[in-house]
Amino acid sequence: MGSSKNAASRGEPNLAKENARLRTLVEINQRLHESLDVDQVLSTIVDVAMRSLDAERGTLYVVDAESGELWSRIVQGENVREIRLKVGDGIAGYVAKTGETVNIADAHSDERFNSGVDARTGFRTRSMLCMPLEDHAGRRVGVIQVMNKRSGVFTQDDEEYLSALCVQAALSLQNAQHAASLSALSRRNQDLVEVLERRLHDLQDLKMISMQNLARGIAHEVNNMLAKIQGGAQSLEQSVEDLRGTLSAIIKGEEVDTEELGYLVEEGLPAPLGGIMEGSEGIAEIVKRIRGFVRLDQGPVQFTDLNEDIENVIKVCSSDIKEAGVTVQKRLSALPKVECRPSELNMVLRELLRNAIYYASEGKAAPEPGRVLIRTDVVDDGKLVETSFLDSGPGISRDAWENIFDLFYTTKPEGSGYGLGLSECYAVVKRNGGTLSVEELLKEDAKDYSTRMVLRLPTRRE
Repeated sequence: MGSSKNAASRGEPNLAKENARLRTLVEINQRLHESLDVDQVLSTIVDVAMRSLDAERGTLYVVDAESGELWSRIVQGENVREIRLKVGDGIAGYVAKTGETVNIADAHSDERFNSGVDARTGFRTRSMLCMPLEDHAGRRVGVIQVMNKRSGVFTQDDEEYLSALCVQAALSLQNAQHAASLSALSRRNQDLVEVLERRLHDLQDLKMISMQNLARGIAHEVNNMLAKIQGGAQSLEQSVEDLRGTLSAIIKGEEVDTEELGYLVEEGLPAPLGGIMEGSEGIAEIVKRIRGFVRLDQGPVQFTDLNEDIENVIKVCSSDIKEAGVTVQKRLSALPKVECRPSELNMVLRELLRNAIYYASEGKAAPEPGRVLIRTDVVDDGKLVETSFLDSGPGISRDAWENIFDLFYTTKPEGSGYGLGLSECYAVVKRNGGTLSVEELLKEDAKDYSTRMVLRLPTRRE
């Protein structure tokens, strides 16, 4: 009788402890849902981990994949300082590299422990529990560690609790990072739009109506990408809520729908994240084109294989070719390498090919599909490389030849083009020491083609 009573009394503290941790998980769900600020999310996660595990200090490192470093902006306790370390260095770096959980009672006796951090901060680390944060694809996005449990060492129960916390922490951290990236991208886009507006302000009054068309076109493209991001964010929010409900049920020992959990892991989370990434990359591409137009960003001058660049551009435009229902042929001669800015040149080649595809599709007559021919040659005793883009479209009237490269000038129907592409190409080619022009068809081409756009580039820059 007395033994049973003692066992019950021993179980009561454990039950109270578990209830307190469940309440804490509910609390962190609410707190993390309230903010998308990265610093606040990190602070909340560390604060809850320390409080729940009765630790003296906690640190959450974020993995910077580009630099191969871990950084921590939030360090709880005295002598708060930012810490940066390489992936693989110290226990946190080891966990980031391997994905393993580390639970040690005496940190200074472990050869992986970097005692230099204690030396710099004045903090004395004793026990430590360190665990990775992983996203839905298994990529490590962070590392959380708690140090110096006030009552003994960290237990298996502590590991299980911190593991549940890490799932929520990883999701919240990713959401906050996506929100911060989108906000920064929006600011960048706004800055570039303002620069573009300032430059366009100096144009002649005759161009102002066309400028409105350009702005409308850019806004339309950006809005399409933002719709993808917003749709993905809404779906992601619902999937995260569903996952939190499932995790809460698992923690409480309730039965869960494994099919629903599988759907969340396989589709519910990856699909909306894919939409967000697609939209973000689309906006980045629009921003990149505007940057190139206003000359805010120029790549390094290098030697490039023009034929190889053309092959790559054809692959990039394969969906355009298929959608337009045209055929693209190439006659590529052996060429010397060209000294230019390859990133800019690839943009020009892509725009000229897309332009040819568009007009070829407009002029195609059944049963034959529209045709595009890309031809390269060496001219002017090897000093110049010539690339011709020919299409079988309706052709460009001779009256338009002098204006075709003017800003905002377009021969396409309203809504199909805003006169940015060819004028941008002309400016880029000129910066690289070349010429871009519409020229007479050669005799052997006159039967099958209607327009010949010619790009000439020097093999060596002066």
